[in-house]
Amino acid sequence: MMKKNILIIIIFFTAIIKNADAQSSGVPDTLAYLQSIVANKSKYIGKPFSVLLKSLQIQIKFFSPVASISYNKNKETSTLFSFYFPKNSEEIYLTYPSLEIYWKPYLNAVQSELLYSQSRSVGWSPAVEGFYGNALISDIKVLE
Repeated sequence: MMKKNILIIIIFFTAIIKNADAQSSGVPDTLAYLQSIVANKSKYIGKPFSVLLKSLQIQIKFFSPVASISYNKNKETSTLFSFYFPKNSEEIYLTYPSLEIYWKPYLNAVQSELLYSQSRSVGWSPAVEGFYGNALISDIKVLE
């Protein structure tokens, strides 16, 4: 009887651990998955970000706007989308690998920076998703 109870307990905890692993990672290898998106980026270029977002098998947790035109910092040229939310500045390296999405036309960097500052404690949110959802993708790269 004692062996049977121990066996049931082991099976129960094994099932819980496997379920937790399945929920914590939508894909077994994030980098390989992101590279497959880049390899098939022609499916997304010229389309709204929402098309890519709906097809993602992992959830965006963090974003970071990039305004790379030195003479016009009001234009967001690209955005980094990460699948880990850093709890502090020492964890920022954990946001890699990430997707860098380039926009055409460029986005309003003032608005995205406002969303970024409001989202620092929560990361990805419905407001952020709404802002980027209709933005047109011009290119996709992976940052490792």
